[in-house]
Amino acid sequence: MIMATLLLERPADLDYRLLAQHVGEPLELNVKAAEGHKPGFPMTLITNGAVIIGMRIDAAYPSSSLNSAAQFAYWWPDAATDAARSPSHVIVACNWPNQSRFDAHLRHLVLVRELVEQLPVIGVLWGSALVQADKFKGEFAHMQKNNVVPFSLWVLIQFSKQPNGNILISTLGMRDFEQMEIETESALPLDQTFDLVRKFGSYILSNGPVVKDGETMGLTAEQRIRVRHVRSFRSDVNENVYWLDLAENPTVERPKGFFSSLFGSGSKQ
Repeated sequence: MIMATLLLERPADLDYRLLAQHVGEPLELNVKAAEGHKPGFPMTLITNGAVIIGMRIDAAYPSSSLNSAAQFAYWWPDAATDAARSPSHVIVACNWPNQSRFDAHLRHLVLVRELVEQLPVIGVLWGSALVQADKFKGEFAHMQKNNVVPFSLWVLIQFSKQPNGNILISTLGMRDFEQMEIETESALPLDQTFDLVRKFGSYILSNGPVVKDGETMGLTAEQRIRVRHVRSFRSDVNENVYWLDLAENPTVERPKGFFSSLFGSGSKQ
């Protein structure tokens, strides 16, 4: 199930006739049923092999969930304050069973973009990624114009500073595409590190798990970054991730699994 939450300025309803006209064809909606949908929520739309469900809840979204996403909303410095003033939110979900995980996310994105156009949206919470409405529309337009993956709308990049000044990075959302998450400890500036993680993540989402353990990637022939498959430093993830070698002497400590403790195995656990 793919789910997105739209934080509203005020309670509002959808025009289903407009929705059917704008996105009925790409989403393979039952247009006749959509056009005859009664105004308001709950929303139930029939598409090819699936049912899209939407509900509006006229109450503030839980602040604990918002705050954890807002602290990493890189392009939205006032995310926590702006999102907190929302008195209503819409949750829209669908499993899109006949599509790959990537195509399913694209279809859900088309639907959510239409809702953002019609409703007074402050921001969109997609998984763990929180993005303001204008940024959401801008990234969608950029995707359409340049045929690129809207990585920032789907995947959260978490970051923190290490005592030695390095930036520790980890993603949340790659697993929704059945791909490994991305981690790195970087000696590069934050902007450059973000750019590399976004580009690498977009490549994986577009092409699948094609980067093998020990292979290199980069933006130019001169800039090659080694990628390793290692166990996550996050105990809650507890599985292999893509680790980008962006620091000569990373300081992050990795949790040791049973077999690595017993036999002293290397980074691949």
